[in-house]
Amino acid sequence: MRSCGDAVLESLYHYVVVRDDLPLGTLAAMIVHAAGESSPGSLPPDTHAVVLAVHDEEALLAVEARLQGASVPHVAVREPDAPWGGALMAIGLQPAPRAALRMYLSSLPLLKGESHGHRSAKAA
Repeated sequence: MRSCGDAVLESLYHYVVVRDDLPLGTLAAMIVHAAGESSPGSLPPDTHAVVLAVHDEEALLAVEARLQGASVPHVAVREPDAPWGGALMAIGLQPAPRAALRMYLSSLPLLKGESHGHRSAKAA
């Protein structure tokens, strides 16, 4: 929490939701795109960055529909180049207090290193 005069303001949370079926390089690029395109610019230093995961495009489309239906400000990142052909890759949400976004995101897990489409040789 931060204060502004006599008021205490909640910390902001900047969420990105990304598909975990993407190759590592593509995954990293989509996280950067979604975060950058959904940020209003200068954020308070206590802003939390959180990356959540879904399994595939179908699940990400469902998140997008839920956010659109509730008029939650967000940016949908689609990749026009082959082999993706316009597929939805990630969603960046405009930073907001955690409580304002919890009901739309609470069922999604954090992105974990071993969960994305890039598998290590050990996992094969």
